[in-house]
Amino acid sequence: MSDEQEIVKTGEPTTIAAEKLPIEIEKLPAEMRTMVSVMAGFFRSTSGPDPETARILAQSEMHEESCKLQGFTESLKVRDQQNERDHKYRMKRMNHETVKSLIVMVVCLGGIICGLYLIVAKQDSAVGTPLLVAGFMAMLGGKSILPKDKD
Repeated sequence: MSDEQEIVKTGEPTTIAAEKLPIEIEKLPAEMRTMVSVMAGFFRSTSGPDPETARILAQSEMHEESCKLQGFTESLKVRDQQNERDHKYRMKRMNHETVKSLIVMVVCLGGIICGLYLIVAKQDSAVGTPLLVAGFMAMLGGKSILPKDKD
């Protein structure tokens, strides 16, 4: 029975590899055998940390990750508080702008009404017309109603 058939039949390739490995090493020159045994010892000894060191490394990594999570949670709280303050500031500013706009609109409507009164009731177009135009233009925000030239 060949070695391959024995591996398939028994399912244990490690026994065959363990038997063949020393035979192969014996065929090497003495200097090479020393080098191979030193390398094998090095790789066996550096295959991983001992269980106590692995536990300590795992605990330190878990502690680092939990600290990162706590820091991120705190930064989100700070960011949320800042967003709340910004929202309150914008709301207050919008309310102030609304009040200012209402005051300007009332004054402009008063100017338009006075201008119309002077023109219609008093027949004084010299004062009423500029007052009417000024009130109307102020209501538009000083913007021209005529289209601008693109040149």
